[in-house]
Amino acid sequence: MARIVCVGLGCMDYMFRVNELPSGGGKFFATHYAAAAGGPAAVAALAVAAMGHEAWFIGRLGNDAGGRFMVDSLTERGVNASCVRLVDGFSTQVSSVVVDSHGERQVVNFSDADIAPDASWLPWDVIGQADVVLADVRWPEGGRAALEYARKKGITTVIDGDMAPYDTTALVSLADYIVFSEGGAELVGGQKDLEANLRATAKATGRWVAITAGEKGCCWMDGDIFKHMPKFEIDCVDTLGAGDTFHGAFAVGLAEGMGIEQALRFSSAAAALKCTVPGGSTGIPTREQVDVFLGHV
Repeated sequence: MARIVCVGLGCMDYMFRVNELPSGGGKFFATHYAAAAGGPAAVAALAVAAMGHEAWFIGRLGNDAGGRFMVDSLTERGVNASCVRLVDGFSTQVSSVVVDSHGERQVVNFSDADIAPDASWLPWDVIGQADVVLADVRWPEGGRAALEYARKKGITTVIDGDMAPYDTTALVSLADYIVFSEGGAELVGGQKDLEANLRATAKATGRWVAITAGEKGCCWMDGDIFKHMPKFEIDCVDTLGAGDTFHGAFAVGLAEGMGIEQALRFSSAAAALKCTVPGGSTGIPTREQVDVFLGHV
């Protein structure tokens, strides 16, 4: 069993399922409701635990009902959340997520921008014993500190290169493996075309890069060669948390010594299966489900 430490953002997702996404003002009625742990690093940790490995989530949450729910929820699902910092006087990040019958979603998010950016309290003993360290870009101080420490220790590092309200180029370049969202890659590479953007991000960062692009599948650079993997054909009902699940599963693939293409296929399968179940992170598949799925496609 590998130890995979995920550093970054945790968020409470309040999810409402509707037949059609609302347009304009008015009152709308949901057919289903659920609350679940969200946030890139937190959901990646849940995916790691679901894949059968030792998962740690390290991040900051408000010392409020949402923060305590997050810690309890992560713990109950096999993630070690003992190093989460609950900060007095701040709100845990929250998102209202409306998902329609086609799996499309609208997200309204609130983030307390002033919540304790300092990362000096990170548990270096926990991080130093990791097989893989995964960071997101939503807590840049924590991600930078964790990635720099892991590099000094010779630990494999991955970063979720999602969109952020600042230039992430320097931060993502600290990781061995960068897995961008399509939007996150465009902010770094500045290109609209997927292959052009992938080549531009690889040049800008000097690292191995991949891009997850939803319906377009995922692509990556093998040296100077552009490679593409189509998406799996599934009945999509909810994409919330799919990208985060991909990142957690990719870290697992690296920890298990999979080759790059195998790790990406494994990650794509985990993300695809998540999309077949409503409820955000509650739909993360088990390792057995991923293995069975891959055995039949």
